[in-house]
Amino acid sequence: MDAADPIAIRGASTARAARLSSISMVARIAGVALLATASLSAFAASPPQRIVSMNVCTDQLVWRIARRSRIASLSFIAADPRTSAIAHEIGELHLNHGIAEEVLSLNPDLIVTGAFGFRPTVAVLRRLGYAVVELPMAEQLTDVIASIAHLGEVLQEPSRAEALTRHFEQELGRLTYGGDGPRPLFVNYDANGWTTGQTGLLADIVHRAGLSTSGDRLGFESSNRISVETLLLLAPDLVDLGYAWDDPPALASEQHRHPAVRAVLQHTPKIDIPDSAWLCGGPHSLDALEQLRGAREALVESRQEPRW
Repeated sequence: MDAADPIAIRGASTARAARLSSISMVARIAGVALLATASLSAFAASPPQRIVSMNVCTDQLVWRIARRSRIASLSFIAADPRTSAIAHEIGELHLNHGIAEEVLSLNPDLIVTGAFGFRPTVAVLRRLGYAVVELPMAEQLTDVIASIAHLGEVLQEPSRAEALTRHFEQELGRLTYGGDGPRPLFVNYDANGWTTGQTGLLADIVHRAGLSTSGDRLGFESSNRISVETLLLLAPDLVDLGYAWDDPPALASEQHRHPAVRAVLQHTPKIDIPDSAWLCGGPHSLDALEQLRGAREALVESRQEPRW
């Protein structure tokens, strides 16, 4: 290289800077991984002190089991009252969007999330050695008990988890309909015509309340969409229209304005169960069960000649 050639000098300097930057980045990643491994080892010996939840369903379980001082962050959806049952309880707690860089900046010693979301973030965190716990979605209310027990173990809060489980089991037993009487038809006619099938968390709650679902009557297993005409033919005994997505440009709840749907609502008892009560399986799901069980008892008592 000609010592007097400034372009060559700048090129060599740029190359050296790039190599140094790469080496520095590798060193930083290695350092983070080392710290994460140390944190993981420490977690086994002592309760985690900086817990981060990245999922609205795990948010609500973490909030109920962990001590407040040990929660570093919950997902941003935890603050949305349409979806989260703890939105009005969390105050100014830090909220995250499930981005790897954001979670790393919180210096967590335990990350809790659902089994399906934020796969790239989970992969990065695990590659760096962070402790990540994934909880499965509850398909029935008894799954909530298993999730509480597992989370109580990893959070090292067994007494709090056991107390929550005892209360949940007692209330579940009290609210579950065990008779052989009629099971009125409950139809949750949500946005875009989605309704409950024969299986899943919502179906389990409906069945425990002593009611039947659209899927029971029409023979489909998972949640499915039904037309306005099918809703009319079902002639439900109880209806829930779900959250009304009316904010422009949303049209998902437009069918609720259909004259035929309005006619059904004129002659059918309506119940309004917030999505936050049964979108996720948790202690708050008992609120949905209690509402539906009360509605069933009112229906049966109000009809001298029930059609079931």
